[in-house]
Amino acid sequence: MVRVPRLVLKKALIVAGILTVSLGFAYHVAAHPMDFRVYHYGARGVFDGTRPVYGPASGLGWPMHYRYPPVFLLLFAPFAALPLGLAAALWVVLKVATLVLLLRLMSSPNSPPKLGGVAAPLRKCREATFEGAAGVVSWGTTPPFAKKRANGTPPNLGGELVIPFLFIAPYILEEFRYGNAQFFVLALTIWALLTARERPVLAAGSLALAISIKVWPLFFVPYLAVRRDWKVVSYTLGFVAVLALLPSLYFGLSGNFNLLGQWFTQESHTQLSENEIWFPNQSLRGVLMRYLTTIDYSQVPDSNYPQMNVAKIDPASVRLLWTILAGAIYAVFLFLAQRRRESDGWLDHGLAFCLVALLEPFTQKYALAVLLWPALAAAVCMKNPRLRILMYAATTLVLIQPLAPSASIQRLLQVLGLDFAAALLLTAALTIYTLSPLYCERDL
Repeated sequence: MVRVPRLVLKKALIVAGILTVSLGFAYHVAAHPMDFRVYHYGARGVFDGTRPVYGPASGLGWPMHYRYPPVFLLLFAPFAALPLGLAAALWVVLKVATLVLLLRLMSSPNSPPKLGGVAAPLRKCREATFEGAAGVVSWGTTPPFAKKRANGTPPNLGGELVIPFLFIAPYILEEFRYGNAQFFVLALTIWALLTARERPVLAAGSLALAISIKVWPLFFVPYLAVRRDWKVVSYTLGFVAVLALLPSLYFGLSGNFNLLGQWFTQESHTQLSENEIWFPNQSLRGVLMRYLTTIDYSQVPDSNYPQMNVAKIDPASVRLLWTILAGAIYAVFLFLAQRRRESDGWLDHGLAFCLVALLEPFTQKYALAVLLWPALAAAVCMKNPRLRILMYAATTLVLIQPLAPSASIQRLLQVLGLDFAAALLLTAALTIYTLSPLYCERDL
């Protein structure tokens, strides 16, 4: 009888598990495509001349209208040429493959790039976190940071990864179920941050492509500037300009500029208006609007959400308050990032992703997949008792909603802003850990 080596068996089981998950997702989304339908019908309609690019009649019609810059149509064209079910299945399989690749890259001993100026305590934090992550995604191989303790046993943060995994898994699953482009944009942004100091031109291309699909990765341009990654910043801005002009090859130069104007007008009104237009917004702006103003839910697709306001302030004033708070928080973050520019960025990048979710104009539940990096970074926080409490509380808030017994309770939890609170607790844990390096020396 031939004995199969244990390492080979582990790899085979992991590959089989990944394939099973991929096929399960593919089967589900092929039969129930959601956001992906908007891309598919919208792109087909534009290319065959039966639908406008923007406006209430685009995509599937309001509120499922097309909302992306013109260049996304060209990028999506290969999927639009396929039948809807097959295209949706392929889309989610690519996402699963991308997730596996991201975890492999983020657990690599060379990522983020090593810098001579990294403080020893922060290096311990990063290496300990990577060690645990690598143990999960290294397909049975020895984790790259597996160093032995004094007693001869290798340290293991696998246990500390359980809570971060439970925290981020519902958001990743939700994003995969929706079929949105969010995860690909997240992957491009993560790749850019991982390679910014070793391959700045490639990093700039990746970040520029992410910005050209969704605007939120633009958040990282000032951040990289204060970290003095000037080459990445300059190339990114140049690549964004090139990608913005690329659709001119299909629509013509004047037609492309006209479409860019339509897109900007549509999205600025959608994102920055004084009214809720969709599911309860889980960013700071959405929470302020729900608690400080009266939301007219009759104007959104689902009018069954309860009122939760404790005041009736003019929405314009609340929007101004959000603008001031978001600007001030971002300015403080940039100041701290500038002071910590010689760090490897593992914790700083995680905080940046947290602030994207909290400060952007509109954050839907699936968009919180952007918390993948900070969730992994938070594994190291699990060794501190006080920070562990924050992570337990955040994860509890995340898991309560899928377990809610009725749609009415789920709506209530969304209006209360449990996802916002969970992201806020995660941000607090990372902030405390980042600004208190002695925690690392004491706990690792």
